[in-house]
Amino acid sequence: MNQKEAQKSSRGYVPNGAETEFTHCDCKELIHLLNSKIPAERSVAARLLSNSSTQESVFALISALKKETKLYPKLEICNSLVNIGSLSIKPLLAQLGQIGSNQHQKIPAKEFKKISYPLPRDIAARTLVRFGKKALPLLLTVLEENKPKQISEAIDAIGFINFYNSEPELVNPLQKCYHRHFNNELIQWKIIRTMSGFPESKTFLLDQQQQINTLRLLQEIDRSLLLISRFN
Repeated sequence: MNQKEAQKSSRGYVPNGAETEFTHCDCKELIHLLNSKIPAERSVAARLLSNSSTQESVFALISALKKETKLYPKLEICNSLVNIGSLSIKPLLAQLGQIGSNQHQKIPAKEFKKISYPLPRDIAARTLVRFGKKALPLLLTVLEENKPKQISEAIDAIGFINFYNSEPELVNPLQKCYHRHFNNELIQWKIIRTMSGFPESKTFLLDQQQQINTLRLLQEIDRSLLLISRFN
């Protein structure tokens, strides 16, 4: 094993097919293996649990994700949650804003210059976007709750899914959420960003452009209007 391979292995990398020697393990054994001290074994367990579409497997994978520190086991856990299917969506919603510390805590000073929609920073939101439209009904319910941290991450997921799968009916719940959280600039900034995927939001954006005076919000309005004009 060369240095590069050893490095990947220390981070839990497992090549395709290497999991076959563990296929004799049942669900309970694989769940136990998720707690192995060997990162590669945690990756194998997560990969094989994708074949176990049970609530027990979903909760075990999410529990493992909350404490996992290595890259490849994290990737395998997320892949398995997606492969298991819709059973994973609601438990993932409960983890929005709860895992890791990579989420936006405030509006970043630096503008996002790309024309693509940014991938969510929150690992639960990033996993949920892989379900596409199937995740939207439950993501919308988060907007109705009084949990700003979860709302903030749900907005990222909704915006990303819509940008690549146009869903015009999402405009109203997002704009209602914007007005409910008029004192939360982070949520407002994120919703303004989602409007870049809604041609229907042009009037709303122009109206807000006249009402607010926060520079970064105004910059995000400009960006959303630019993308609307470019793609529509």
